[in-house]
Amino acid sequence: MTKLCICQMCTCGHHRCPHRPWGILGKGEQPCAVTEYKNEYRAHDAVRTLPFKPDNEYKGANVPINDETTHKADYIRHPVERHQGHQHEPYKAPEGEMDTLTSYKREFVQKQGEKAQAIRHDGARREPATFEGNPTYKSDYRPWELSRTAPIRHDGGYVGSNDPFQGNTTYVQDFKRHNQSPVKPIRPDNAALQSTDPFNDRTGYREDYVKHDLPAKYSRPKDEYQTNKVPLDSMTTMRRDFTAKDPEKARSFKPEGGGFRSEAPFDDDTTHKNDYKRWEVQPNLVKKDNEWRPPLGEMDLSTNYNSEFTSKPAQRAMAIRPASRKKIDSKFEGDTTYGQDFRKWPGDRRTPLKGQNEYTGSNAPFEGQSTYKGHYIPQQGGPAQSFKPDGLAYRSDQPFDGSTLYRTEYTQKEIEPCPAALLETKRANFVYQTEDDKGHKYYAPSNQKSILA
Repeated sequence: MTKLCICQMCTCGHHRCPHRPWGILGKGEQPCAVTEYKNEYRAHDAVRTLPFKPDNEYKGANVPINDETTHKADYIRHPVERHQGHQHEPYKAPEGEMDTLTSYKREFVQKQGEKAQAIRHDGARREPATFEGNPTYKSDYRPWELSRTAPIRHDGGYVGSNDPFQGNTTYVQDFKRHNQSPVKPIRPDNAALQSTDPFNDRTGYREDYVKHDLPAKYSRPKDEYQTNKVPLDSMTTMRRDFTAKDPEKARSFKPEGGGFRSEAPFDDDTTHKNDYKRWEVQPNLVKKDNEWRPPLGEMDLSTNYNSEFTSKPAQRAMAIRPASRKKIDSKFEGDTTYGQDFRKWPGDRRTPLKGQNEYTGSNAPFEGQSTYKGHYIPQQGGPAQSFKPDGLAYRSDQPFDGSTLYRTEYTQKEIEPCPAALLETKRANFVYQTEDDKGHKYYAPSNQKSILA
């Protein structure tokens, strides 16, 4: 007998088992029987947690090992039948004889030819005279007798000079100091050159252009506004096509403001409080460091520097000071190429160019005719034609043809309902049988129930 669950029976994908024992009506407060915690985590016997510090002795467990895995629990071994191999048909040799004649055998036929004779060379001829050869290397490069080079060794001791140190340098000997007066600066004077002549502000613009009186500016008279005598037609497409309707007021989907309240006391038990209990913890033992002990014997403080480099008797170095400079009573020649070639020339101050403040008009009369007035003449024209379409919509007197390809080509098909949606109705083909602890309801076909009865 085959039993099907609602999850297996559904064909539309909208029906699932409630996973609550004995249904939902009247017992909605019961927890769900199928959860991730119940499927993945299974209850085990609680054992007191041992300390993390390992013991030196090995402790073997007497409990047999549990080799039950998820694979063994979920996947059941089914008998597997041996795969029937496909037997090939026996080979049947083709009838007749095979023609093994090829193009190579037909065109390339065996030929008869003489055997090739071996080519042997005569032996090398030897001359009876002896070879007397003197290469260029032996004639040009001859061995010479070489004496051993004496090593160059430096004396270890320094032999100083007996002459007294003079202390004069090349700078002191070649460059002597001379008494000279300070050099005069070549910078020009800061005082500006001022002229006593009056400023000449006459320019070509002031002399050639004469100021003229301008006539009054022509002002175009403004056109008077004329109102439209035709009344405004306020009828629009929106007002004509879309008329006011009396629809029902949309119902609000907002839930009730009152929250769910329960009079049962709050259960604060959690998995952490139930599974994890508080255990007494002993303080960790602190390892003491080994005490420092000084090494035996005395320390030798003598180093290579103290033993090899000892103090030597030496004289104090004398200070080398240059001789004091002597003043010479000679005249300094300060003539330079710049002072001889470039001489100062008298120069006048450049007069600034400033414009006149007064305007001198022209005596010629102003024509007052511009290019715009001369070329563009006003023309009389009527009002522009409006391209706005009429407000009347296109209406036809013919009846509406509602025949489409969908209505003519596609015919209505009968859709079979989902078997899970017909449960517990008169059209149901399945009858309720049993329900497991996880909330799965199993149904059997109605014809099998009649056979069992």
